[in-house]
Amino acid sequence: MMIELKKRLNIIKKSKKIKVFYFGNTVKKESNNFYITEIKENKKFIYFGAVIFNNYHAKKIAKIIDGNVDFALIDVEKKVVSKNKSIYINIERSVKDVLKNTKIFTYKGNDLTVQACETLINYIYLNDVRGIGGKNILVLGSGNIGFKISQKLVESGGNVYMYRRNQKILEKTVFTINALTPKATVAKARKIKSLSLNLNKYDLIIGTTNGEPLINKEHIKKLKTKLVIIDVGKGILKKEALDLAINQNISLFRLDITPAYDGYLENVYSTEKLNNINLIKSKIVKNLELVKRGILSKEGSIIVDNVIFPKKIYGISDGKGSFKKTNNKKIFEIKKKLLIK
Repeated sequence: MMIELKKRLNIIKKSKKIKVFYFGNTVKKESNNFYITEIKENKKFIYFGAVIFNNYHAKKIAKIIDGNVDFALIDVEKKVVSKNKSIYINIERSVKDVLKNTKIFTYKGNDLTVQACETLINYIYLNDVRGIGGKNILVLGSGNIGFKISQKLVESGGNVYMYRRNQKILEKTVFTINALTPKATVAKARKIKSLSLNLNKYDLIIGTTNGEPLINKEHIKKLKTKLVIIDVGKGILKKEALDLAINQNISLFRLDITPAYDGYLENVYSTEKLNNINLIKSKIVKNLELVKRGILSKEGSIIVDNVIFPKKIYGISDGKGSFKKTNNKKIFEIKKKLLIK
């Protein structure tokens, strides 16, 4: 596996794009030490990563990639479970102890999954005037991902029905979602005690179980063809059910989180540029206090893109974290003083 990691690292090192490596982890017993993901790229970034199950390999991989990529993303959700309960696994700490020559950022893998799922659902119903509103949605599995997806869908107006074998946890989950939902939201989350053979009351089914199939052939036989199924946990349908669903032209999606990764990489890159600690945050120029955007400043400060060589004025600080209402003439006078075109 280390040989394959080095091969892929050599491939991305040849690229002129921004190079990124991500360290992931998951809720699994350590049957494998780690596995390597495929290389992906977009217009700006090229990246791949490893899903790791112990501290030793986290440190070993970190030594190999240190200085050979521009950014390292570390999954900060503590999800790895060790067979030996006396061993504390902390991938984040292990990687941070080693990396010295590569910039470090963190991410939450589950949150990227939720974001990708929500975006996909919105896309599916893009041409529906109500969008998600009024849709009956069944969420199978109400762990971390199922909970977060359900909450977002309720806030978007979906009637969310949640199923989980542990009914006590499910009841608490449903209560929490409804308790946190804005008062003006009509939609609610509801629990179901058992999975009926007839699922035709639902417009959308989302599987977030940990690879355990719940939908069988009998379910598929009764489904209407306009129903949509999204498999987040990668294994919500039994094999014979999947084959039948394909033959019956049921809309089936296996969630791909690539768009969420691409978006997050852009977020990381922009954040790093905006908050670069080496950039001067404020400076007095021609009796004007210039402050770079993203910094709280006193009333009357001029918020600009760069305090050394300003090319753009965003506004004048009101001293409360926002901008004063300013007419174009005032902005024009400041630009003239600063020699900004």
